[in-house]
Amino acid sequence: MAATYTDAFSGEQYGAVLNGYRNQVLRSMWPQLLFSVLLVVCVALAFLFIYQSLLRQHRLTELKNDFIRNMTHELKTPIATVSVAVEALQNFDALQNPQRTQEYLDIAGMELNRLSLLVDKVLRVSLFEKQEPELRSEAIDLKMLVEEILHSMRLQFEKYRAQVQFLPEGDFFALKGDRMHLVSVVYNLLDNALKYSTLHPEIRIGITHQNQQLSLRVEDNGIGIPAAFQERIFEKFFRVPTGDVHDVKGHGLGLSYVASVVRLHGGSIAVESQEKAGTCFTIVLPRP
Repeated sequence: MAATYTDAFSGEQYGAVLNGYRNQVLRSMWPQLLFSVLLVVCVALAFLFIYQSLLRQHRLTELKNDFIRNMTHELKTPIATVSVAVEALQNFDALQNPQRTQEYLDIAGMELNRLSLLVDKVLRVSLFEKQEPELRSEAIDLKMLVEEILHSMRLQFEKYRAQVQFLPEGDFFALKGDRMHLVSVVYNLLDNALKYSTLHPEIRIGITHQNQQLSLRVEDNGIGIPAAFQERIFEKFFRVPTGDVHDVKGHGLGLSYVASVVRLHGGSIAVESQEKAGTCFTIVLPRP
């Protein structure tokens, strides 16, 4: 760096030349510069940490809301069935028919027992500590289990004026599994078949067995699932965007729960669907 100075009285000029002043200035300032850089990095890391914490909190809120929404709907299903049974006893002279009275009382008793199991599950399961349901295996006859569920849902089928066919093939339907969760799986599939149905629901349930496996099919003539979403319907929190259908008909426990239970039983689940033509879910479970 060079600079000159001219004396006003003598006219003499004075000058100074400074070499390497930039390095000297930088050496004198590097502690402040380093501190500034570190401060900026700390602020950026703090912002990133806060942002990630907000994302985690948002995720936990979604988990809580999804759990409350799903369990509320699942608890309302047996309550609604019992209410329909009681209403039938009060308004349709069922008390004059002992056989029908006993039938409605059996349905109410089965649904109250299921409600008790669901409440027990809510008390035992913490959503933030357990990601998958715990199984309690026991010997189960899948045909009898489906028949019991169909019997308990008879009033709901009548409400929707649904035509239901149960077509088991064979005579050996034993397996090992968790009864409560398998009941919830079948209920969920049948409930979806009803709620996403047309004005005249047609539901077909089939059971077959071969090669040490049991196959359960639930087929309906409902609104169907667009092909673009069929690979994602078993993802957690995913809902097929179908306009106002969800707002009107509600949302069940979720196909992610169904897929999780089937997987824990060592089985598999597949879907075949066509828009405005219906959906067919196929569950394959191993036999003992």
